[in-house]
Amino acid sequence: MGNIKSIPILERPREKAFRYGVTSLSNHELIALILGSGTKNHSVLEVASDILNLTSGLGNISRLDYEMLTTIKGISKVRAILLLAVLELFNRLKTSEVNKLPIIRSSQDIYQMYNLKYRNYENEEVVVLMLKSDNSIFKEEIIAKGGINSVDFDYRLLLGKLLKQNTHKFILVHNHPSHNALPSKMDIMVTNEIKEKAKFFNLYLLDHIIISSSGFYSFKDHALL
Repeated sequence: MGNIKSIPILERPREKAFRYGVTSLSNHELIALILGSGTKNHSVLEVASDILNLTSGLGNISRLDYEMLTTIKGISKVRAILLLAVLELFNRLKTSEVNKLPIIRSSQDIYQMYNLKYRNYENEEVVVLMLKSDNSIFKEEIIAKGGINSVDFDYRLLLGKLLKQNTHKFILVHNHPSHNALPSKMDIMVTNEIKEKAKFFNLYLLDHIIISSSGFYSFKDHALL
């Protein structure tokens, strides 16, 4: 493709956005617009295409990290950080939407809230959603972080946080970097243990949602709670 000057002016990302709006841009054109420019022999559109090729499309772009980006020709340290900042803003925007969904009606509601963040997340995390009496969320908190295959979980820490917030209902959400949403034997055992110990304090686990790139699994929908 060469230098972007070889592209007709109205087909260049910036000029196209000015004329038709950013919604008219393709995925690689949007990325090119963020990058601004390419290299002497590698246009910004080619750099953007290389990024999408590395992730096999937009769906996996959240898996990009600094090391991966800086292996791409035309991505400097500054540009890598810029792209990661954009991705982080997007993740925070999606996470903040928890406040736009005041009442949890189904497991699908929770999946929609966390799908983009966790479906390609490289490490396990466990989130607790604390609910009001009408099942509206008033607080979410990450209560455990782990590696690729496991996470160390202390149910006493969870129960302490719930008692401190004076809530009686909660939902657990965690991801499987293995891309398999089915619960492991350990997932089932820990979930049952939490459920039983919580009941002792009049705390009730309504659901446990596992999210992966293959979809999600709800303990409640599968009658495991």
